[in-house]
Amino acid sequence: MSEPTPVPEIRPDPTALLPFGPPFLIGDPAAGRRGLAELRRQLAREGVVAEAAVARPPARAGELAARALERGTRLLVAVGSDEIAHALVTTLVAADGPRHPEAVLGLVGLGRQDLAATFGLPDDPEGAAPHLLGERLFLADAGRARWRGPDGAEQVAVFANCAELGYPAETSARLAGRDPTRRVGRLATALRALAASRSTPARLALDRTAVEFRLAGLVIANGQFSMGRMKVAPRALPDDGRLSVMAFEGQPLVMYARSKELYYGTHVPHPSVREYQSTRVEVDTAEPLALALDGVRMPGGPPLRVDVLDKALRIKV
Repeated sequence: MSEPTPVPEIRPDPTALLPFGPPFLIGDPAAGRRGLAELRRQLAREGVVAEAAVARPPARAGELAARALERGTRLLVAVGSDEIAHALVTTLVAADGPRHPEAVLGLVGLGRQDLAATFGLPDDPEGAAPHLLGERLFLADAGRARWRGPDGAEQVAVFANCAELGYPAETSARLAGRDPTRRVGRLATALRALAASRSTPARLALDRTAVEFRLAGLVIANGQFSMGRMKVAPRALPDDGRLSVMAFEGQPLVMYARSKELYYGTHVPHPSVREYQSTRVEVDTAEPLALALDGVRMPGGPPLRVDVLDKALRIKV
């Protein structure tokens, strides 16, 4: 009998797998301890060799991303917290639009990132790896925020997920990089945020209306999730050219008491929640309030103005 003809091994076309080139993974320190290496292993099983770096501290992620772009990288992947994702977003998008129109943003949240949740992306490395391959993209809007800095000068920055004032900002900033599923840590964080929060008379101006009321917290959302995977803006769509505005009236304690409803997105409709869709948002407050963009605390605060940068981000899905 003749020997069977060997069947040649069929390898995937690298061009089809990586139309945007090899991914460059940037993780926070928690991802460096757990998750980043496993994600690289999962990609290696697909025949993809991915470079990776850990941002220590996470604020260095923007610097790492900028260097990778200078080397020709087109696919940057935020692995871990929203702080990492925000740093990559601000590297890719300036206040006047995309800095690198050809670049793509990948998101692997590892359970700690609000931005990835809106796109339904898997948190585990095994499920997330295939989403970094192939051609599928989502063209997402970005928000542009202008506010008063500590020295009184205007500050400008972009965000991909949301801008928050008051109790939501205090909560998100304290949860940055933490696992929101750990109940004891989450409860302690929420109580500290509550102690640091206040309500204040405010004026909110939108496309077609302006209202005055006592503000407990404000979320100006491009994505649906904030405050540690709570579905705060259930009707937000990141590609509709509008912002979903969730204004909570009364005292921060009322928001805290409705945490379970916030988590599932069942807090609206409700008399104490004003919900709007608008291409621009202006808010001024009688007293200072904490400001966070994508869960990252910003120096300064209101008056705050936010508008939309249409289709400014290319997100790998």
